[in-house]
Amino acid sequence: MKTEAVLRKVQYDFPADGTIVVGLSGGADSTLLTHLLLERYGASRLHAVHVNHGIRGTEAARDEQFVRAFCAARGLRLTVFERDVPRLAAERREGIEECARHVRYDCFAQVAAGGTDTIATAHNADDNAETLLLNLARGMGPHGACGIPRRRGKLRRPLLALSRAEVLLLCKAFGLDWVEDSTNAEEAYTRNRLRGRVLPELRGVNPRFAEAVTRFTASMALEDDFMALQARALLEAARTDGGLSLPVLRGAHPAVLRRALEIYLQPLGRLSYEHLLRAADCAVHGGGLTLPGGAALSARQDTLTVTREKPAGFSVPVAAAETALPDGRKLIISRKFIKNGKNSPNVHNLLFKNRLDCDKITGVPVIRTRRAGDRFAPFGRGVTKPVKKLFNELRIPAAMRDAVLLLEVDGTVVWIEGVGPAAGFAADFEAGWVLEIRICGET
Repeated sequence: MKTEAVLRKVQYDFPADGTIVVGLSGGADSTLLTHLLLERYGASRLHAVHVNHGIRGTEAARDEQFVRAFCAARGLRLTVFERDVPRLAAERREGIEECARHVRYDCFAQVAAGGTDTIATAHNADDNAETLLLNLARGMGPHGACGIPRRRGKLRRPLLALSRAEVLLLCKAFGLDWVEDSTNAEEAYTRNRLRGRVLPELRGVNPRFAEAVTRFTASMALEDDFMALQARALLEAARTDGGLSLPVLRGAHPAVLRRALEIYLQPLGRLSYEHLLRAADCAVHGGGLTLPGGAALSARQDTLTVTREKPAGFSVPVAAAETALPDGRKLIISRKFIKNGKNSPNVHNLLFKNRLDCDKITGVPVIRTRRAGDRFAPFGRGVTKPVKKLFNELRIPAAMRDAVLLLEVDGTVVWIEGVGPAAGFAADFEAGWVLEIRICGET
């Protein structure tokens, strides 16, 4: 196996400027990735992030020490986060692996706060194959067949086309040391069982199985993007004042119709495969369907409509990091320091949408549902308008508007779920304390 041929598989598609935040666990994959990025971009553009999950005791301390020494020897900036993942997983009712992943990406995002900053993670082709198999075992839809995306938002995964064997080959070629995570051998984790039992069998069928999966998922990702474009075009053509035009929907290919309904019904929360099948059947043949969250779909008189039992409005003071809401969801507000943030006023940036300037929040925040007469001044728009009009412009279905959350401080709406911060309350400075908002659960 030629190292030059393997190196050609590495994909460098980072912007011309901005910090590259690289997740550095100390394992072979992340050590190689950091080495390659240093070689190409230099230490001045990189910022390594290491997360101690509070799971592996002395072994985790060993990993952190290795990472610190690695970065110090290369003059590389490093931020180390310590998080008690077992405690957070219990509080959030998440699995350990799922919670650890969320924690890592939260930490990466804190450092990559600038508008042109990017995040590099060291996922490889074997990781992609494991993800595809997991999705298949769980009954994946088209999204699951795409595997791990090579890039999404700020995220970049330069090593995604390299197999684990190729990663180790390059590590040895460059004389790199690394540390091994002993939990990777524990079969209590589903992914480890796939890695230790299933992938070797599949490589027995095709020694280049990971490479075959890479080709497959790349093709599926292209088709998935095309399908999403077709679905959104169908929704635009079908929109009416009362819902969606059934004659327009019925003229579409069944696959496009199903994807369009998935997008249209997304505000209700994640729907099952069976719900989407039955919704599509209603669109074609007429009828009705009860959906989660007290919603109902009706396909009658040439119009598909979604109605929802109007939930009782609520207003809850936010007095702690986590606030249970009457609709079953949970509000999580974290106070974080952003260093060299250089936040871009790009309202499509998810992190920007969910961050407020700590210094501007002087009273006790209240999380609530909308009320008649609510007005809002969206950041960067230079206007104040009724919330009802704003929802009309955003084409939020009428049946779903009463579930949208608003954060109010001293009588002023300072943030709206899915819309972002109000003018004067956005965290648009280069460095400082921010409030980061997360909503967990489904209505």
